[in-house]
Amino acid sequence: MKHEWHQKVANYFEYVLNVVIIVIGVVIFGFLLRSIYHLLHLLLTVNDMRADFNEITESTLAVFLFFEFMSLIREYFIKDAHISMESFLYIGVTALIRAILVYHDQTMRTLLLALSIFLLVIALTFYRFFREKTKRLPKSK
Repeated sequence: MKHEWHQKVANYFEYVLNVVIIVIGVVIFGFLLRSIYHLLHLLLTVNDMRADFNEITESTLAVFLFFEFMSLIREYFIKDAHISMESFLYIGVTALIRAILVYHDQTMRTLLLALSIFLLVIALTFYRFFREKTKRLPKSK
């Protein structure tokens, strides 16, 4: 009886969080559709693919980023408010690749971004390795 109000407060915050996540999902879906439209418009109206390569690449990677965010929100609801660390690492790698392709004029910045991608890939490898190891451990009671 004493902690009953704690559960009510937790349920209220969970409800608010779910509503906010749904709103964010709708907004991201709108941006995804806008990015797809922009990419299709670029691909259909481009005269010289080489001249517009950077813009097409940037738009393509933006579509992938929005798609990954949509899958992240889907994962939130499917796995009962649990999001895997692996998803965040994928989004980080994609965002950094986009940054390298868009802002590649400064050598030191490009090198640091490449180093960041390397570190994220190492983190992803460790995460997968140790996740598989912990799955094999016997459950303790």
